[in-house]
Amino acid sequence: MRLIFVMDLMSGIVVLAERGERQKYRPVAEKSLIVRNSDPFEVIAEIRPRFLYVADLDRILGAGSNIQVINSLKSRVEEIIADCGFRSAEELESITFVPVLGTETFDIAKLAGIKEECYVSLDFHGKRFLDASGKFSDYKKAVEFLNSFPLRGLIVLNIARVGSGSPDIELLTEVLNISSHPVYLGGGISGLSDLEYLKDLGCAGVLISTAVHKKAVPLGLIQRGFI
Repeated sequence: MRLIFVMDLMSGIVVLAERGERQKYRPVAEKSLIVRNSDPFEVIAEIRPRFLYVADLDRILGAGSNIQVINSLKSRVEEIIADCGFRSAEELESITFVPVLGTETFDIAKLAGIKEECYVSLDFHGKRFLDASGKFSDYKKAVEFLNSFPLRGLIVLNIARVGSGSPDIELLTEVLNISSHPVYLGGGISGLSDLEYLKDLGCAGVLISTAVHKKAVPLGLIQRGFI
């Protein structure tokens, strides 16, 4: 199972996500037991992850962009994937990393127009499916729709669980039962026991941040990139 380190970028610095309450996100160095600086390049230098996921919160919120920073980080890790609040296929033409199309901002009904290999993030806030298309009354129908596309994988991201230490296992299990793609989980990892359980469940990988900063997951695992 892959372990993908997460950085949330806001106004050019790394912030620590907390249950999707974005107005409360603080510079990561204020709470991390690992890093002493919130500069993204300094964070990567200290953590040295093998795989990296970046959420550009400014673009997701329509309040700016960190794409240049993300492009510059590409050489620091083996693979970088990023959700930059993409809203159209044209936005993907100038990026150098693997895009994540989040249902919170991207209309997945227009996925046929995407030529790049990508991930799709099924975004939730609690039990509410965040569907920018407005076409899927049930997330299960969205998963079935996505089965017909050649995706790198699906990410199940319940932003209300981010930083909570309580992953949404029920939601993940339901998606695993429906999806024909590798399924990744984001949000709520508390430590090694969660990772072992998710691996046994058949999860392809996890997005992980808070547990790393709390030293609940060894840096060596993040640097290796697998468990």
